[in-house]
Amino acid sequence: MLVTVILVAGLFSTTLANSLESRVEQLTELSYRSPVIKLDEEKYRSYIRTMPRNYSMVVMFTALSPNRQCKICKEAHSEFTTLAKSHRYSRSFDNRVFFSVVDYDGGATIFQRLKLTSAPVVLHFPASGKRRVEDKFDIERRGIAAEAVAKWVKERAEVVIEVIRPPNYTNAILLGVFLFAVSGTLLLKGNSLDFLYKWKYWAITSMFIMFAMTSGQMWLHIRGAPFAHVDRASGRTSFIHGGSNMMFVAESYIVAVVNGIICFGFILMADAPKDPNNPNSKYMAYGGLGLVVVFFSILLAIFRLKHRAYPYSLLF
Repeated sequence: MLVTVILVAGLFSTTLANSLESRVEQLTELSYRSPVIKLDEEKYRSYIRTMPRNYSMVVMFTALSPNRQCKICKEAHSEFTTLAKSHRYSRSFDNRVFFSVVDYDGGATIFQRLKLTSAPVVLHFPASGKRRVEDKFDIERRGIAAEAVAKWVKERAEVVIEVIRPPNYTNAILLGVFLFAVSGTLLLKGNSLDFLYKWKYWAITSMFIMFAMTSGQMWLHIRGAPFAHVDRASGRTSFIHGGSNMMFVAESYIVAVVNGIICFGFILMADAPKDPNNPNSKYMAYGGLGLVVVFFSILLAIFRLKHRAYPYSLLF
């Protein structure tokens, strides 16, 4: 009897080992074909739900169909693919972690099983043990850039991935066009460049740069935030994010315009006393004051939307 139990246990262990080895070989072969493995219900059950596993799975749940109207999904999938390719084609590639994707149109039951109600979502399925809260990538706080996901993968799967992006010649072309335009201007109008010495041009240029930077343009460029958010249930479009750790591109435009109008109001108030004989000076001062009060109130209202505990307001 004891010999029979030992033989059955050994046969079962061998079967499990062969099954695990077979799954790893299949995943490795699939990753050679495409760094991001597309999962359906059957593959999800085989590669993720079946235990044991000696590998981790990083899965993006997304909705790429145009009918789903998920604007951020395409960009997030592109960054995710860049990360997967960087891992697949690196010299340190191993089979400890695999990257895969589940599209809603081909895996709605998987979304329902995991209780996912939005996309994109990136989850880490560890090699052993249950998923923890940290195994869900915080897109709102970290953004969708491949570098941010790579850092998170290092934390969860202990696999270091150096993100390698394909060469982008856009900046080089734009720089060449700019240098060509400047060179052409100097050649054609070398004797009439007095406008370069006028402080107003430099002041306006500096103000535009300041408005762009203080509105969060650099943060948006780094994080790859969406332009706005469309609620699928109500169809309502949100241009201002309700959290303090995230913002939309449209939100940065709104903040830049509001800051610009406030600045213009201060300029009107500062220039009004310069010519006391001008009958419009009084209207300029009152108009500037009105612009500052109204639009600073709007700025405070936007700040309160993002920081609910902020107690102060002006008009709104």
